Amino acid sequence: MELSLTMEAPVPEELVVAAKRGDREAFSYLVSPHLETALRVARVVAGSPDDGTDAVQDALLSAWQGIGSLREPAAFPAWFRRHVTRSAMKHAKRRGRGRVTELDMETAAPSDALDRAFAVRELDRAFDRLSADDRTLLTLRHLWDLPGAEIAQHLGIPEGTVKSRIHAAMNRLRAAYEAEERR
Repeated sequence: MELSLTMEAPVPEELVVAAKRGDREAFSYLVSPHLETALRVARVVAGSPDDGTDAVQDALLSAWQGIGSLREPAAFPAWFRRHVTRSAMKHAKRRGRGRVTELDMETAAPSDALDRAFAVRELDRAFDRLSADDRTLLTLRHLWDLPGAEIAQHLGIPEGTVKSRIHAAMNRLRAAYEAEERR
């Protein structure tokens, strides 16, 4: 399937069918709208820009190799997010708790630039104290803005467990943030 910039983009179902037949360009069109967010999520979950980039590359390879198993073409975005999430979690667990990224939390910071810079740094350090599982849950919920049901599906756990784990992770983040404020 040859795609050009002049023709109207085919619907995702057509792209999935073409990608299943081995069309790399169709696969590229499928994933391209999701890459920027996937990279942001992977970098936060994995704990570093380099590990996040590696995680997305691994997810792309995994998705390309597994596209034949995708039964419902309309489910591609959620299916691809699962590949990204799993890959980022693997990289995060290899790294451990150390992180070298900074969070972009402008909306949560005070309006004064210096106060905002300190608050972001404190939040980043607090986030650094969390486990890879806590970082993953909070990232999926608050950065990717996924509902609990979809997070449960990504992680293979019950939705009620997701809610309780997110609540507990937020409590740990608050405690870590308060500890940073006292430093």
